[in-house]
Amino acid sequence: MTLKERVPTPITGAGLAALTVLVGGYFIKEFPHPYYLNFGAWAVFITWAGYFAAGGGGPGKSKEVFKKMYFPIFWGSIWGLVAGVAFYYFNPHLSNNWSLLVVDGIVIFLVNQPILWGSRYWGPLKYTPACFYGFATFFATYFGGFGIAPTSAPYDVYIAWLCGLAMNFLGPIWGYLQVYLSFPKKVEVPDTPTTTQTG
Repeated sequence: MTLKERVPTPITGAGLAALTVLVGGYFIKEFPHPYYLNFGAWAVFITWAGYFAAGGGGPGKSKEVFKKMYFPIFWGSIWGLVAGVAFYYFNPHLSNNWSLLVVDGIVIFLVNQPILWGSRYWGPLKYTPACFYGFATFFATYFGGFGIAPTSAPYDVYIAWLCGLAMNFLGPIWGYLQVYLSFPKKVEVPDTPTTTQTG
């Protein structure tokens, strides 16, 4: 038996991608809040692709992939948040670019330790790429100015974290729906004709 799509997945995938951009609405700044979410479609697409890379494939092939991805995404994003908070408190006290680079480099080195050691020794974090989906998405959301209505510091750090996490968590769901909405059905694989050798 094999699965045959009733609706091609390129069509369901393109529809979900369009919906992502529409819901994010980051290019339509005339929308009033909270409708103008300013969610970056890129953060959804990263974990959407990651869902398939991790072995996802719709119904019956997703539960383990969700478990494999979601906790590492959360873990990585937490340490991105720690770095963002550290930058907020340390950076204003630094006098020049060199001190800024050194201190920020030390912060990044330190917050990467629990990510890398955790993925090495702790089962729920074994899928290292997902840790860095969450970690990198926080930085891109925070420094890129994505997320819902800007707030005064330091609350913007936490808002960026929540928004990045929401976008990352949506990606695997979109991957599931891309296959689910194709309404696949089981069909028999045609028998492969056997060839008779003569000679």
